[in-house]
Amino acid sequence: MAVLIPVKSSDAKSRLSSVLPRTKRQELELLLLSGVIGALREAGLIAATHVVSSDSAVLRLATTSGAGTVREARDNGVNAAVETGVSSLGHPPKVLVLPCDLPLLRASHLRHILLLSESMQVVIAPSASFNGTNALVFSPLTDLPLSYDNDSFWNHLRASGRMGLSVAVVSKPGLSFDLDSPEDLSKLAKVGGNSPAVLFARRSLR
Repeated sequence: MAVLIPVKSSDAKSRLSSVLPRTKRQELELLLLSGVIGALREAGLIAATHVVSSDSAVLRLATTSGAGTVREARDNGVNAAVETGVSSLGHPPKVLVLPCDLPLLRASHLRHILLLSESMQVVIAPSASFNGTNALVFSPLTDLPLSYDNDSFWNHLRASGRMGLSVAVVSKPGLSFDLDSPEDLSKLAKVGGNSPAVLFARRSLR
């Protein structure tokens, strides 16, 4: 299985612009990406992990963290990033797509997804609001249409059903919580532990 992490390069975390300047949002994005890569390393998936981005700082972090990289010419959205990654890796038989903004992601969540993917053709982890996809396992050979940034969870689920693919849905707090809004930043600041992303949230809201 190949793991793809698409990372936007333009105006990172723009929905946080009311509480964080651009430099701080960029810092946060790198902290979040580092945390996701760390969970993948702990789950034994670092050798299969590739970060897809046109941002040089993002790609440098991926390289120093032991992940592979796929450089995009420009940021064309998540769907295009995943397609570029799949093509660059020679259309692997199975792909796990993860966003970079999952501050509560743990290796145990990834191991659970891997276990389900052994018997299911598609594994989907929805966002907390059930309108986004926070993890997606699929086979490029099935031609499952990608629908990120467009009510993606339900669209991925419906498309899998129409195509007769077996599907598992995983809903766990560590997978469903993604950091997009000031409210999310406030929630993260109240989480226990002292991960770099949690400490960043607490400092930012003082």
